[in-house]
Amino acid sequence: MDNLPLFINHYQTKLQINNVFFDIYFVLIFILLVFLTLKKSLNDQPLSFLQSNQMRGLGITLIILNHICYYTEPLPFLYVIWSEAGMIGVAIFLIISGYGLSISLERKGIQSFFTNRISKILIPLILALSLLQFLYLTLTSDGGSILLSLPKILFSMYSLDRKTWFIIFILFWYCLLYLTYKFQLSNKQRLLFLFLVSFVIISLPQADSLAKANAFSFPFGCLMGINSSWVKDKINQILKRHIIIVISYLIAGILGSVFIIWHVGQFQYNSAYSIILWALLICNVISTIYFGYLYFSKKVVIRLSSEVICGTLVIALIYLNYTSQVFDQNILGEFNIYWGIIRNLANILFVSTLTLLVSLTLKFKVYSLFLNFLGNISLELFLIHNTFLIHFDFVLFRFPIVIGFIIYFLEICFLSVVFKQLCSIMIKRFWPSN
Repeated sequence: MDNLPLFINHYQTKLQINNVFFDIYFVLIFILLVFLTLKKSLNDQPLSFLQSNQMRGLGITLIILNHICYYTEPLPFLYVIWSEAGMIGVAIFLIISGYGLSISLERKGIQSFFTNRISKILIPLILALSLLQFLYLTLTSDGGSILLSLPKILFSMYSLDRKTWFIIFILFWYCLLYLTYKFQLSNKQRLLFLFLVSFVIISLPQADSLAKANAFSFPFGCLMGINSSWVKDKINQILKRHIIIVISYLIAGILGSVFIIWHVGQFQYNSAYSIILWALLICNVISTIYFGYLYFSKKVVIRLSSEVICGTLVIALIYLNYTSQVFDQNILGEFNIYWGIIRNLANILFVSTLTLLVSLTLKFKVYSLFLNFLGNISLELFLIHNTFLIHFDFVLFRFPIVIGFIIYFLEICFLSVVFKQLCSIMIKRFWPSN
């Protein structure tokens, strides 16, 4: 033990594990903690703050397990599952964020949006990166100078920690949603704009694959938020059914998501290209039938100026020809447009299934104190866990993985609670209105 180094960076050296089945132990411990911390809940509703918090707790757990399994050697027994779990965890955060933010903006408007919302992300982010950079400067010989390091905290976050792609991505969506309210778009226009941006993201060859895989998650969350009453009613209707039927929905959702994820890798150029073309053809046919139905049956007069029709055709021609070129160049690559669309579909279906699973606690009038605790510190856990998991592992490499992970998890939970309190104090000091 005395000869062991102070820390190990797992970007450079994989975490050597002594038990390939350690992930099964983690799952069992996680399930046990969820059930042992069940508490009574009164008058709770689907997608309430308490429900959303439990979803965040589930999401950060999936992300941490994804990260620890990715940097271990040999790979754990359930690696095929954990390799996909991180995207599901990210989709949970994006969907819940879109849902909550759209409801908040509908009720409160955009006044003090950046001070109330963005500050709660930026201050923890800057402090977390400052801590990481401080450790590099003090514990490594190649940490660089402080004058060169400080600008990276604001202007080159990804070079410090790769997980910051998600923070930038969610801030991007926050700003877009803000603009839709600033320009007073209707809900339909707002959703159309957000989903069009999603299509642009998956169409760009240079876009990050993680962003492509979750391009539709935030807009889908906004769609849920704008129609929150309908969504809650549907969940309540499902929960009123017999428990066997509810479980059948859950199993169908999980199996459907798994099938879609597996299926996306089986398509070659011709099949994927044909599916896109057929989808466009079907959409055109359905649109024509729908407009005919409105005009002849409902007597709805559809006023489309020649300028609107021509403009729409030009945009459609540019986009479809551009995507055709992208298909020609990238369809055989791993992250093509078809992959992006199907991957988003799988993520959204899986998160919808998990939402129903968490909502199932309402049927028994309980909630998980453990998941709620993790949800309360989920942002802090996300920002801190990589620092002591991958960059500066002081604990995991010293013990058998099952013991080491328990110590590590308690460590990052404690640090996240302290970190959350520190950030709260700073936000109140600099933005008293919060």
